[in-house]
Amino acid sequence: MNKANLGRGLFILAIAGFFVFRYVQLSGSIYLFFIAAFGIAGLLALINRLPLRWQNVMLNLGISLFFLDLVFAEINWSEFAAALASANYWWLVPSTIMIFIHLYFRTVRWQWLLKPMGDVPFWPAFRALNIGILGNVVLPARAGEFLRAYVLGRSTSLAKTGVFATVVIERIFDGLTVLLILFGVIIIGVRNETLQRAGILGAVLYVGAMGALILFMAKRHWADAIVHKLLPQKLADFTLGILDGFTSGLAILKNPHYLGMALFYNVLTWAVIPVSFYFGLKAFDFGTPIPWPAPVLMLPALALALTIPGAPGGVGLVQFAAKLTLDTTFAGLPVAANFAETVAAASIVIHISQMGPEAIAGAVSFVIEGLSTSDIQAGREMADEPATANK
Repeated sequence: MNKANLGRGLFILAIAGFFVFRYVQLSGSIYLFFIAAFGIAGLLALINRLPLRWQNVMLNLGISLFFLDLVFAEINWSEFAAALASANYWWLVPSTIMIFIHLYFRTVRWQWLLKPMGDVPFWPAFRALNIGILGNVVLPARAGEFLRAYVLGRSTSLAKTGVFATVVIERIFDGLTVLLILFGVIIIGVRNETLQRAGILGAVLYVGAMGALILFMAKRHWADAIVHKLLPQKLADFTLGILDGFTSGLAILKNPHYLGMALFYNVLTWAVIPVSFYFGLKAFDFGTPIPWPAPVLMLPALALALTIPGAPGGVGLVQFAAKLTLDTTFAGLPVAANFAETVAAASIVIHISQMGPEAIAGAVSFVIEGLSTSDIQAGREMADEPATANK
């Protein structure tokens, strides 16, 4: 039996087991459908009768349904509809403005990360950034990061692998920033064991990744020696070409001025997102004023949730992170009787209001760049194409 299929099959069966538990607990008839679907899919995966593509679909769908169930299974749906109907959606106007300010700062930050490779104009970088964000929403395995590097490399003379290296650095910056925010909120007294464990795991991941990049830059000759030793000459030359392009994108780590400017805009990039969350939350009546840690804690909660594989766009993951944040920060306060339903409604609106503007900007950028489905495929396969290493 294929070990990968075994692991995926057991995971899918575990999801089916969760729905068995929820059926016993809540008796919802929808759980019978989930039990049958995931039970059959898990068994077919175990006996190698379910194609890999469908195994991944069931895994991602199951993860999203798992988290959606934790948010919506026990709410009163009429109260949920009432919370949505009574929301003051005018607050989404300043929330959306903050998102576009975030995208502006994020683009400028990327320009500084790219500076050791060359000066990149704002609009090509802005469009590539938004196309990448859209790609992460609709494509699996965060393929939007490769698509973003492909698009900017396509419109400039920069090596696509070098551009992708700057995206890797940016992602590490993002991870370390949201973890610092999380630890700051924890230090001032907001406690949640789930977030604390996620923060520790995230710290190990992102600090380790940054350490690996620094070591790679300092000891690049080690990588060259290993490649020459393990690979045939032709494949070694190709691999070293990719490494050369990737190394060019890490050059900012050796330039204190460029690195300092990138870090400055990194702070601005993430400072505006909690403000956007605050305006989005203001649309709802929770029965008490919004505590200031709520929009601040929501940033690392959502960021950590979106590192979990799930359905495109983070469906379920965002809703659970929002609920976890609001339940934690409103704990002990005199909240409204329909607080759970208001939280569920807010989680939907926060999700749409945050990702909607970015998705629209990405779609417009996609059209302006004149891209096609073949470009999407080329972006996803960028690392496998010899020609992209030096273009």
